Amino acid sequence: MPYLSGVLTGVLLTILVVFLIDHLGDHPDSQDIVRWGVVAEKVGAGAKQVGEEVREGVHEATEPEPSPEPAPTPEPAPMPEPDPVTPASTPPAATEAPAQ
Repeated sequence: MPYLSGVLTGVLLTILVVFLIDHLGDHPDSQDIVRWGVVAEKVGAGAKQVGEEVREGVHEATEPEPSPEPAPTPEPAPMPEPDPVTPASTPPAATEAPAQ
């Protein structure tokens, strides 16, 4: 990380020094080192393009995900009809007296 910050600082300082030389040493017959109008146009166009790409990326990233369609559930098999069962014998009623 220190290497990257050193490179970026060097680039920014170089641009600053060139800008100062171009503008402090202005003489009517001197030619600028950098055509600053062209630089401003290109940087502006690049920033506009990057802004559009970022906007599209954010729009895609924040778009709600479509809900997955539920898988069709198979219809349950019909229940088999119960076998007819003969009624069980009923127990004697509680009021009946036992046989002796």
